[in-house]
Formats: sequence, structure tokens, C-alpha cells
Amino acid sequence: MLDPIALPRPLRSLAGRITDTDSHEMIPAQLWESTFGPEVKELADALMNTDITDAHDKNSSNIPDYPGDIVQIDESVGDLKGCRAPGATDIARRLDVMDAMGIKRQLMYPTSVGIWATLLLMSEADPLFLHTIGGDRARKAKSWIKLYNRWMMAEVKRSDRIRPVPPLVGESVAELQQAAGEMINAGIKAIWFPSSLAPAGRSPAHPDLDPLWARLAEANCVVALHVGTEGKYFEPLSTWRDAPAFEGYRSLGEFSTDPWYLSNVHLPAQNFVTTMILGGVFVRHPALRVAVSEVGAHWVGPMMEAMDIWHRNLTAFSPHSQRLMQLPSTFVKKNIRVSPFSFEDVATYLDRYDVSDVLCFSSDYPHVEGGKSAMDAFYRNIERHGSAMVEKFFVTNGEYILPE
Repeated sequence: MLDPIALPRPLRSLAGRITDTDSHEMIPAQLWESTFGPEVKELADALMNTDITDAHDKNSSNIPDYPGDIVQIDESVGDLKGCRAPGATDIARRLDVMDAMGIKRQLMYPTSVGIWATLLLMSEADPLFLHTIGGDRARKAKSWIKLYNRWMMAEVKRSDRIRPVPPLVGESVAELQQAAGEMINAGIKAIWFPSSLAPAGRSPAHPDLDPLWARLAEANCVVALHVGTEGKYFEPLSTWRDAPAFEGYRSLGEFSTDPWYLSNVHLPAQNFVTTMILGGVFVRHPALRVAVSEVGAHWVGPMMEAMDIWHRNLTAFSPHSQRLMQLPSTFVKKNIRVSPFSFEDVATYLDRYDVSDVLCFSSDYPHVEGGKSAMDAFYRNIERHGSAMVEKFFVTNGEYILPE
């Protein structure tokens, strides 16, 4: 194991124990065919045949002069962004990056084909999104997701320290169950559910999904919600965003930077977990684990407060309110973990709400949104809450969704 040269000095005592609940592979489009197969050529061409490269946007998948995964791993590695960052493409090098950052285990979400195919599925009716891809765009997106997931299910064998998080989509509950079963049997320990899609057209609280939740709980396989799948959720709300004030902002691939979008990006994930909690999913499946990444954490405390208010006050009016038998916030603290952005005032969330068991560290490596000096920023923000809270944030809370 390499020395934790990129770990801020106040966190050195946690070296080798830190849990990272959100990172990404970031393979450039120039390598997609050789990595995932010739079937993805149309998708790769759609990214490569643009003027946008990492010279304009570090999150770009278009790297025309990509030299390979050769950048040196040093004390600045946590601040390196994009496909050129060490271990972004060569996942074997990611272990050395994790050592340098003091990280024991890490969830690894898609970028490359995984994100772009999922984004296409969420936005297949938008003619401006990946406009060069014609025909049955939804069918193509699903086929590319399957190819990508095949790669992730092979990659999971590299090291238990790196936990790939493949996307799961399907038309029926049986299809979801079969795909999830294949992932679990391959060793996958976290699965990305697009939070803007009702799984197989069902409410996440519907009993039809209970066998799926039971299988995931039994396998300690995490239900993962992540930014990048909001398209379907926001389609009915597009009129609200249709104003000059929200035009002209940058897109970072996973999301737009306009103020309307950023202020609402958490809503699909909040809706998903609220539905699970109030629908009794965690009563029926108390061992089910949920991770929410890259939609901020500002909403968690108010969500807990709102659910508890209505639970308490509905007791007098409806016997159905007793189905949970516990306050809804209890299930957030027990079953759900959420990673904030490094620029959020996490310490104030801890002051206001009982979220000390919920919030946990993520690097988002090597995406731009992870920010500069993120570990140091998180530490300096929460250090006034004491060393025990620092350890919970960087180690213990994340261990729940990155178990042994």
C-alpha cells in the first residue's frame, strides 16, 4: 500500500480506513470500442464528432490526443480531473490513487458508455440530445447499457476495494430481478437505480418489488441513487424551466448548471427514498441499504422533519399512519446514507438536524463536481463537531454501504 501522500495531515490517522461513496471510471470515447465492443461505435462517434473536448470541459469524454493513463500519482492526485486523471481509465492504477488518498473502499459509478447510454434512455425523446443517434434510441440505449454492465461485472473481480455500480433498467419486474440476480452472482455489491424511473413502472413501495428488495437485502447489495437520471422526472416540468433566465448555462454531462436545475436536482432521489420509507419498504426489508450520491445533502434534514410532522399529525385521523410504527426519520438514519458536495455547510446540517449517522464522504473522483481540496474542505467544515464526528463522516457512515 502506498503512503497516503494526498491525504490532508489532520486526516492521516484515518489513512487506509476512509470510505468513498462516489467515484467514477472515466474512459475516453476514443477507447470505447476497444473496451466495450464495436457495438458502441455509434455512441462513441456521437461524443467524438463534436468540438467539445477536455480543453473546454474537464468532464468531456472526447479526448482526441489521449496518451493513455500515464499521469503521475502525487500529492495533488485528488485534485486531478477528467479522463487524463490517474486511474480514470486503467482501473488497476485506481488502487494506487486510493492508497494515496487514504481510501480503503470506493463505489465506482459509470461515466463512459454507462452514463451516456443511461442519459440517452432518460432523454430519448429530446431530439437535441445526442442528435446524431437515430432510429429506436431507447432500444439502442438499453443494448449499450447491457454491454457496459457486462464490463462492470467483469471489472468487479479486480479488487474488493473497488465496488462497480452498474445501472439497472427493465420493462418488467421479472427482467429487473433476473438482471439484478446476474449482477449479484457476479459479485456486484451496489446497483444504480435511475431515480426518475419507477422500477418496471411500479412504485418503489409496491409489493411486486418485494422479491427484488429482499434479494438485494439478503446479498447486502446497495440500492444506489445518483445524479444523471433526472430527464424523465423533469419532462412534465419542462415549462417551468422554459425562461431566458435559465438559458446559456454549461452542461457537465450528468447535469446542467442552471439555477433551476441545481435547485431541483435532488427531487427525484428524495421522491424515491420518501416513497420507500412511507411505503413501508424498510419495515418489510429492514436490512436493505440505500446510498444517495451527488445530489447534495441540504434536503435530507427537511425531508426527515416533513415526514415526521405528517406521521405524527395523521395518527389522529387515520389508522393507516400506524403502519410504520416508528417515525419515518428512523429509517433514514438506519437505512440511508447521503454524500454532500464539498462546498456544502455540512456542519450546519449537523447543528440543525439529527443526520450524524446519515452523511458520509465522497470524492466524485475524477469528476469536476468533486471540487478542489475536497477532503480538506469537508474536514475544516465539520471539525468543530469533534473527532468522533469526523470519523463517522469519513469512515463509519460509509462502511454501511461499503461493508466487508
